[in-house]
Amino acid sequence: MTKRYWNIGLEEMMRAGVHFGHGTRKWNPRMAPYISAKRKGIHIINLTRTARFLSEACDLVFDAASKGKQFLIVGTKNKAADLVSRAAIRARCHLC
Repeated sequence: MTKRYWNIGLEEMMRAGVHFGHGTRKWNPRMAPYISAKRKGIHIINLTRTARFLSEACDLVFDAASKGKQFLIVGTKNKAADLVSRAAIRARCHLC
């Protein structure tokens, strides 16, 4: 797998609300290394770590797509259903 540089900015991730995780009552203890704080009943995600792993995921997807692999895009939030379906159609991927 070739290492590439993806422009994943922490400020943009903050504006998008990526740092907000699940409520503190709904969490798996194995996620503790990825949680940086707890505020108002919500876990705050460590964005530095998230950016690094997101970059690695982008590398993996890029390599798979360049080899002609197919993707299944799955959305689990009702509020994001329209965005997920539009993204899947635009990328010519399967949608679930």
